[in-house]
Amino acid sequence: MEVTLKIFRYDPDKETKGNHSEYAIDVDENATVLDGLMEVKSSHDSSLSFKGSCRTGLCGDCSVQVNGKGTVACRTTLAKAVKKGKDGVVSVDPLYPAKKIKDLIYNQNDFLLEKYKSMKPWVVSNLAHGAREDEVSDSTIKELQRVMSCTMCGLCDQGCLVIAVDEQYVGPAALNKVYRVVMDPRDSSKREKLEFASGARKVWDCTHCFEATAHCPKDVRPTESIFELRDMAIKHGIGHGRPVNHHKSFAASVKNDGWLDETRLAIETEGWFNLPGLLKLGPVGLRAFMKRKAPLPYFLHKKRKGADAIKRIFNKWERES
Repeated sequence: MEVTLKIFRYDPDKETKGNHSEYAIDVDENATVLDGLMEVKSSHDSSLSFKGSCRTGLCGDCSVQVNGKGTVACRTTLAKAVKKGKDGVVSVDPLYPAKKIKDLIYNQNDFLLEKYKSMKPWVVSNLAHGAREDEVSDSTIKELQRVMSCTMCGLCDQGCLVIAVDEQYVGPAALNKVYRVVMDPRDSSKREKLEFASGARKVWDCTHCFEATAHCPKDVRPTESIFELRDMAIKHGIGHGRPVNHHKSFAASVKNDGWLDETRLAIETEGWFNLPGLLKLGPVGLRAFMKRKAPLPYFLHKKRKGADAIKRIFNKWERES
């Protein structure tokens, strides 16, 4: 099968921005993007630099952008990539917004690993070393298998819409690791980790767009891990301000009325005693009222049919969680 790869090339000693070079290769029908890169390096240009270790999708080392979308190169076939490429050309670029080192190799430290380390995602135990065996049940391990499957490939961070506008956001990969440790019964610093994760540019900055989960090649579901961290933080009385207000008001509104009271949500998100925040809502509320799009809040907000059934679901979830 003949394929043309359009590969990003960058040499820090010669240029500042980088460019793309095209290579026509002949590979097997089942060849992956990583196979294609190896063919280019061995037969066309030995100076091409990229990363790849296991070649079976286990290590996450060969993460790149293929046709503009983040993926693991050893798990993406060229036959599939050609169909989505422009004019049959498969483009291969380093992950964004990581800083480039050379060609397809990027700086994992700033992009991923430093954020990961900043969250201190390791078990802290009060047990003296060797005091006794600290066992973890099979049922607990089974619950953690999903998050433990993370290979730190960086694709969830690459797809994160918050990082796209704020590169200082800690990102779903690091928060997923925090969830893994917080759920570990051996850890004795659960509250401290939840408090730290509830700080600025962390768990409450997620916009729950599910892009992180959509980009994950291992079905780790990091967005769900972030949701779980939020729920645990609220149950421990951790967190404050608009994000927590929004969370509580949304749930209370749906629980009581069977559907969202949007005016109540806006008011309670800002907070009843946050006068500057409430004043900011004034112009929006006035325009909505003038166009008859301002929903009536609180006791004027009618219950939806089936509201009692929804309330029973909420009550059952609160008892069991």
